[in-house]
Amino acid sequence: MFYKVVFFVSRNKDNKTIENFKERKQAFLVREDYDKEKLMNKFHEFAKKGQPGEMSRFYISVNKRDGAKVHQALMHWLFDHPDEDYSKLEPKLAGLAAEPHCAAEKKWLFDFDNPSQEAVNEFQYDIKQIDPTVNVEVYRTVHGFAVIVDHGFDARTLVEKWGPEDKEDKSQKKSDFLKRDDMLLMTWEVNK
Repeated sequence: MFYKVVFFVSRNKDNKTIENFKERKQAFLVREDYDKEKLMNKFHEFAKKGQPGEMSRFYISVNKRDGAKVHQALMHWLFDHPDEDYSKLEPKLAGLAAEPHCAAEKKWLFDFDNPSQEAVNEFQYDIKQIDPTVNVEVYRTVHGFAVIVDHGFDARTLVEKWGPEDKEDKSQKKSDFLKRDDMLLMTWEVNK
């Protein structure tokens, strides 16, 4: 059986202007054949619990998670932590499933923080020039696009051309641009 990791979060970074803001998050697993409408409703409920004007985000793992590997990771964790509070098991299980060794696929995500449709089209073209066998999916994000490829390839020239512009700025790392096993921003919502 395969799963996806779901992560709802209301981050400090998005809510700097909200007075007395406290970060909220919820993480859990869903089967790969999850009900999209039901999951969206669950996210809307999460977002509505925020303060007025609070922004929440909905992420889902790019790569499916291998149920057998998740089971093994959970069994090891349970054996090593017999005195844990098992009422908090759901987020722990999601965290274990999110570990790279539990991935059942090898998709990559490029965090393309450029809102230009023309630029993301050129980026896709550059990917196909490097490896024509790659399947590319593009999703809109808050600050640009998420570009997902179905397998790895030699991305050095791509990262050099499109990665963080300020090579001296240590806060902008190339790993923030190319993510080999990450979460896709599905949607976001501001509580009214």
